[in-house]
Amino acid sequence: MIKITSISKRLCCALVIFSGFSLFAQDNINEVHVHTPSRPACVLPPGEFTGLISVPRAPETAARMEAGGSPCATFVVSYNGFTPEAQAAFQYAVDIWANSIESPVPINVNAQFTSLGAGVLGSAGAATFLTITSGAPGSQPNTFYPAALWEKLEGEDRSMFGGSNDINANFSSDTNWYFGTDANPPAGQFDFVSVVLHELGHGLGFAGFANVEDSFPDDIGDIRFNGAASIYDAFIENGAGDAILSFPDPSAALAAQLVGNDLYCNGPTAIAQLNQGGTLPRTFAPTSWQPGSSYSHWNNSTFPNGDVNSLMTSSIGPGQANHNPGFITLGFFQDMGWSICAGALSVEELTVENVSISPNPFVDSIDITLKEGNVSDYSVSLIDINGRFVNTVKQDNNNGTLTLSNLNNLDTALYFVKITNEITGNSITKKVVKN
Repeated sequence: MIKITSISKRLCCALVIFSGFSLFAQDNINEVHVHTPSRPACVLPPGEFTGLISVPRAPETAARMEAGGSPCATFVVSYNGFTPEAQAAFQYAVDIWANSIESPVPINVNAQFTSLGAGVLGSAGAATFLTITSGAPGSQPNTFYPAALWEKLEGEDRSMFGGSNDINANFSSDTNWYFGTDANPPAGQFDFVSVVLHELGHGLGFAGFANVEDSFPDDIGDIRFNGAASIYDAFIENGAGDAILSFPDPSAALAAQLVGNDLYCNGPTAIAQLNQGGTLPRTFAPTSWQPGSSYSHWNNSTFPNGDVNSLMTSSIGPGQANHNPGFITLGFFQDMGWSICAGALSVEELTVENVSISPNPFVDSIDITLKEGNVSDYSVSLIDINGRFVNTVKQDNNNGTLTLSNLNNLDTALYFVKITNEITGNSITKKVVKN
């Protein structure tokens, strides 16, 4: 049977009114709850011009796109009000996501080009959130998943629960857009590809249910619908390590956390991608609740303009482009349940299998060979057993080999070689012996 329910709340970071239904199996044992927002979850305002900034596609993603093979996921887009130029740029952004995440089920997107009013470049969110009852590997019970991720985990389309659209996305028809795909917009234009990537990221799952309501004498925070939070919410904690879901809901105490400028993502893969000794990626929690921005973005100062992980921060300025979802965002997506295309995460780049060092033992020099096609800037450090840095050099990997030389004066002993990707921050350490 179908039980009809209704609720009225705000989702994530913008005003959203929810209505929902729960579909029960005939034996009433397995119960899938479905909540459908009537408005997009998150909005992206324009930022100020801070200079010409360009973050291109990740090399692995670019290589897959240019090879023309099958992507890791299939997106089916319904375009409304798009010019051919805008549609081509949108499709380029779609292809970046399609070569970053994996899904066996097509991801359906409804894209609308329309007037959004002053101060909004785009808005988007999952068309529907559903709970998983099948026990799909890695899934959490009593937790809402965005439609596209639910379908990926369940391996089937959700049409039996009503509707076929997974993501609703809107883009301003009043903005001076740059529709090029080279990540080099001029100073007076906004990069359309970057905004599409950002909004699709929200639709794929970078959005939580938290909200702060104005109330007297204290503001009230809430984070659940019918007793369940989103999978995004399950990975947020404060600086003291207290899970955001551990606070009473609704409550003033929860509201204080949501505007405390002290929230972080504790997803283990996201943390590994940050690669700063266990430091957690910081989320956007300004001291004044900002509908459309607060909670469901990365912190702007932690990931400033030009940082490879800055795509999912809360604004973008003219002349600024980022065509890379970012290793930390993809790591967070993997924590939430997405599978990531091979090579898209930096933890796969520097591994024991992908890095070889010779000779070992060494006398005068060390050659570090990285896997073919791994082109980036690296720092290579030689560290003694007391943790002292004996030698550090920065090199590019255009020839496939990094070298430490002039080591003949070192004492015979055990040393460590640390190789760090200067762009991603990912590193690996290996033991070597000096003869």
